[in-house]
Amino acid sequence: MDKNMFEFWGRMFLDAIQNQQQMGKYWGQDSGDAARGNLFFKELGWPIPGKAAHEDIVDLTKKSIDAYKEFLKVYLTLFNVVSQKEYHDLIVENEDLKKKIAEQEKIINTYKELAGNDAFDQGHVVDNLTRIMKNQTQQFQELMKQVNQYYKKETPPAKKK
Repeated sequence: MDKNMFEFWGRMFLDAIQNQQQMGKYWGQDSGDAARGNLFFKELGWPIPGKAAHEDIVDLTKKSIDAYKEFLKVYLTLFNVVSQKEYHDLIVENEDLKKKIAEQEKIINTYKELAGNDAFDQGHVVDNLTRIMKNQTQQFQELMKQVNQYYKKETPPAKKK
């Protein structure tokens, strides 16, 4: 291998160690100033490193995930992006409304056909009514003839004195 390659990786690892030491000092893990790091974690509501129980870490992770989901939802709302569930619900609602509109148009067309039909024309209605009245008059006259014939058969001839 090349000598420069070893030197490059050596410096990278040394810098990483120094940065880790500096972070440890800043957060109070390697120095007696642990209160500063603990105060930071306490203010954020995070468990203090090294003293955290497994349940606390799981709870913190769930809270972080929920907060991220809420943030992402609000962020996407700024760009008018809707969730897949909302989109699916809108499609279902749209299909239901299309069916309802089709049914209502069918009813409206039926009523238009009935209204446009000649059965409701005033002259036609009067002609139909006149024809019905003539038929009823003829039927009534036939009934009266039959009643007269029935009573003529029933009544015996009157006796002369």
